[in-house]
Amino acid sequence: MPVVLLDTALLPLRQRVEAVHAALVSPVAPAAVSVPSPALARISHWSLGPGADLLHHVSTGHRLTRTSKHLQSDNPERVSLGLPRSGASQIRHRDLVGGDRVGELQLVDLTSPYDFWVEELSSVQAVIVDYTQLGIPIDAARSAIPRLESSPLYELVRRHLFELPGVLDELGPVPAAMLSSSTVELVRALVASASATEGPWLRDLMDGTLFTRLTAYIRQNLRAPDLGAVRLAAAHGVSVRTVYATFAKEGEQLSEWVMRLRLHGAHQELAESPEVTVAAVARSWAFADPRHFARRFRDEYGMSPVEWQRAASATHR
Repeated sequence: MPVVLLDTALLPLRQRVEAVHAALVSPVAPAAVSVPSPALARISHWSLGPGADLLHHVSTGHRLTRTSKHLQSDNPERVSLGLPRSGASQIRHRDLVGGDRVGELQLVDLTSPYDFWVEELSSVQAVIVDYTQLGIPIDAARSAIPRLESSPLYELVRRHLFELPGVLDELGPVPAAMLSSSTVELVRALVASASATEGPWLRDLMDGTLFTRLTAYIRQNLRAPDLGAVRLAAAHGVSVRTVYATFAKEGEQLSEWVMRLRLHGAHQELAESPEVTVAAVARSWAFADPRHFARRFRDEYGMSPVEWQRAASATHR
């Protein structure tokens, strides 16, 4: 669950501007802050592990301007991957192109000047990571800023970041910690794949994040009937053998990993859709044989799909 850093709905009108201003004045990334009335804001925070955070900010308007004078400090060097979700926000930063588009990723090097402002009720979220945790040279990250959309990982990471707050809220502590770690690795892989700077760090980094990238791709394409080693290899520019070896290194089998996630998805859908037939649910999760689906479902959950659907429906009445 997130920590709510600020919710001005709980404050008197006269205290809101000052409260938002105080919340935005960060000792980690100093900047000039401007907050116009009515100063409605809600800021939520999730820790993604050492040196990594997720922030979600709903605001009626504010402006953050970081100049060269703000960079003269001993604060941690950080990078932000932002996603404007609604409203109207703009950013001017280095060679960032299209920084005012809702639903598009914004990579911001927080060791550089920038100007970011929100002009109406808007929702913005960002993953912020220390460079020491990211493992990418600052110059390499800067070179990725105007090239981000060219990365084959762009859409994958965009969708992941969009869904991240809701998924984190639904998970228990252990799965949430695993997802948090995977999120940092996906950001790392995205920046590395878009960087114009090469070096020994690049190959080591891409090899180290392959399992995370493969499993994230699987989660977002679970219903695809052709989801397997051949498709994964083509999507990530590696061999089929490398795909299998990457899972084996983690003590996993690709087919069983996909099977578990599909069964989990079907399990949820059966509980939420009592009017849908078991056969239809099985087909929607890429099970060609309903009998095979029923057998694997029973092995996983100790009851048949029909029994589970009836039990879930009775509970929700």
